[in-house]
Amino acid sequence: MKKLFKNPMLNSTTFFQSITAFVVTCIAYMLMPNLAEAQIYYVSDDTLWVQQNSGAEPIFIAEGGSLPINSVAVDTSGGYVYWTQDSAFDSEIYRADLDSLKSEVLTESPNARGIALDTDNGKMYWADLRNDGAIYRANMDGSETEELIAGESNGVTNGILDIDLDEANGKMYWVKSGAIMSANIDGGGVSTVVEMASYIQPTGITLDTQSEFAYWTDSSNDEIRRVPLSGGDVESIADADSPAAIDIEETTGKIYWVEDYLFSGQGGAIYRSNLDGSEKELVKEISFTRDALFVTGWSIVTSAEEGFNAEIPQEVELFNNYPNPFNPQTVISYNLPEAMSVSLNVYNFLGQKVRSLISSEFKQAGSHKVSFEATNLPSGTYFYQIKTNAGTTTQSMTLIK
Repeated sequence: MKKLFKNPMLNSTTFFQSITAFVVTCIAYMLMPNLAEAQIYYVSDDTLWVQQNSGAEPIFIAEGGSLPINSVAVDTSGGYVYWTQDSAFDSEIYRADLDSLKSEVLTESPNARGIALDTDNGKMYWADLRNDGAIYRANMDGSETEELIAGESNGVTNGILDIDLDEANGKMYWVKSGAIMSANIDGGGVSTVVEMASYIQPTGITLDTQSEFAYWTDSSNDEIRRVPLSGGDVESIADADSPAAIDIEETTGKIYWVEDYLFSGQGGAIYRSNLDGSEKELVKEISFTRDALFVTGWSIVTSAEEGFNAEIPQEVELFNNYPNPFNPQTVISYNLPEAMSVSLNVYNFLGQKVRSLISSEFKQAGSHKVSFEATNLPSGTYFYQIKTNAGTTTQSMTLIK
């Protein structure tokens, strides 16, 4: 008779591999930072990142590249990050679990731009730029999509790029060509908050519901502006070079915005100020950015808090990759105390080299990061090793498919 089951006893090598993988997985989960408490989400180098403070390493979320990421929003209580991104033909809305950073496509939209979340009622809203624009709403899992406002007939969403919500008062606000608009949360009662020159197309909007102001980016005049939610006089609060995305961090009473230096060829940066525009300061330099920014709190670590290692590391350091476990991509970070030649390789459990990430390249002193893509590799434990003239350091990581 043919045996239906194999011998349940594992050989010693297989057993050791299984136990090692299990232990590494447990340790990785214990060491994984709590991204639901992370501070700032942004796009740089056409990639979506999250960073906990100015002294922390950015953590990879999603690749943009030829398919740009247009906006981002975060459900900190539910533990998900949402973003809109172009696809080959239209655009898609994604979300990723903040524990594993595993992403999924929730729904499609003709040309999705800004996104906002109503977490209390389990709804997400987004602006769509196709034709004369539209505003859509769906459950936060992407189901039951409905078109709330279509601008083809009256132009109320012509040139729409961003949207924000005042959940407490059941209102939504958006920017369109030449105006700031508002409506009830169900799409009814559309009205104009303020009109401006028709050639001005604001790219981002955020609400201070406590002081009842709407803030937006005016890239035509290189300014950050605000107006009372009920309408009235417009106030310019800060100068900004080609401002794009904008967000308010309510707990600190700060407004953040992205300046995109695309035309000057100098990259870009994130700035912040008080809500009246005073005390403007640089938050972070970035490059190849987009209209995507979400802030849940941010601390700029001073040099005294960081110590000497914050600027020039005192030794070669190879950090735990993140995410870990991962599928199929993770980011490896390392520090160098001085300029030196670096090799960074990945090995399987048998010690066989499966990938050369850096091959005897000369790198400057400071912090560095490199992505590792494991689409064509099987699940298991892998080791990544950095080799410099200062020695060799090895860490482990786990690929789970």
